[in-house]
Amino acid sequence: MDKMMDNPWFLRIISLALAILLFVSVKSEIENNNMNTTGTSVDVLRDIPVEVYYDDENSVVTGVPKTVNVSIEGPSTIVQSAKVMKDFKVFVDLREVTFGEHKVAISTENFSNKLKVRVDPVYVDVVIEELVSQEFDVDLDMNESLLADNYVVKSYDVEPKKVIITGAKSIINSIGYVKATIERNQGINKSFEQEASVRVLDSDLNKLDVVVEPKAVQVKVKVEEYSKEVPVALVQKGTPKEGVTINKLSTDVEKIKLYGPRTVLEKIDQFQVDVDVNKIEVPGNFDLKLVAPEGVSRLSLEKIKITADVTPATPPDTKEEEDTASTVTEEKSFEQVAIAVRGLPEQLSSNFETPAEGVVSVVAKGSPEDLENVQLNTVSVYVDAQNAEIGEATLPIRIEGPSNIEWRTSESEAKLTIKEA
Repeated sequence: MDKMMDNPWFLRIISLALAILLFVSVKSEIENNNMNTTGTSVDVLRDIPVEVYYDDENSVVTGVPKTVNVSIEGPSTIVQSAKVMKDFKVFVDLREVTFGEHKVAISTENFSNKLKVRVDPVYVDVVIEELVSQEFDVDLDMNESLLADNYVVKSYDVEPKKVIITGAKSIINSIGYVKATIERNQGINKSFEQEASVRVLDSDLNKLDVVVEPKAVQVKVKVEEYSKEVPVALVQKGTPKEGVTINKLSTDVEKIKLYGPRTVLEKIDQFQVDVDVNKIEVPGNFDLKLVAPEGVSRLSLEKIKITADVTPATPPDTKEEEDTASTVTEEKSFEQVAIAVRGLPEQLSSNFETPAEGVVSVVAKGSPEDLENVQLNTVSVYVDAQNAEIGEATLPIRIEGPSNIEWRTSESEAKLTIKEA
């Protein structure tokens, strides 16, 4: 072995073998690196945005997906560069396409020509429609569950009352509702004002993709306790004093409004007013304070005027004289008496529709002695507008004057138009 190691040819052969082995190893490594650099690679670019080119001033496009997947195949370095740089475009060009339904290809731009590019999907079905604008009324959209128990929405006002909606012609034609949506905490028990967003829905309550101008409106909502209007019924209670005859009791208030829980008010068909006839001795008018029935929180009126047609008692020795005297009556007239409007809130104003200019004739009937002291300044003619609402209101005409005089007016009712001041 030592002799072989000392032989120069043996060392030369060993050196040559090592050199050949090293050369083959390095060459294999280089070839592997070159293969990795220049080999083919496939990748999928996901959720790539799709641009749409069209006449956005006069048309609207539907059917184009917001994103697509793009498959690319080619040299690994170029595939990797495209994936990192993302300097390409995926688009649909509809600028020369007419209105209607079309099948169009999704195009790409700025990809290397060394790449094979495929978009998924390749084609899409699009609809190009005329872009139109139309004016619509806005209605209130408020969930009644937001109201406190026994409260209801009495009225509401939306400002502006109309909005301009812009969208595809077919979508505009499918609009079923334009609602100002109230968002508020539960337990509403008083009127309020707030800004409300506008929602546009079809007849199946699906939200539509349109542009609304303005997007929000100002809403005023009048909230009241639940109420019910019922007729007034006078009921005589007690026994008239000896010799007194109650011929008739009447009132100019035909109906009254009751407030309270719905379950209570639904059981009330009329409002009974008990009149104690034991306290009535002579004919005339008097005010009677009203008492709310059990369960009713309040009434629209605190009192009403009762007119009593009474035959009073007379002593036996003077009965004939008084009967004779009582038959002597006269009338006194007052023309162009203005009707006053009482109880109208400061924020409201009123105009008389009838009688014209809000004036009536007043006739006083009584004995000559009583009529002698009656002057126009002792008489008040008025309507009670405390519970009147915006719009037209028909109210009974009332008279305040000496109780020993029988009063009547040329008109029994007045019609007013009530509006914001």
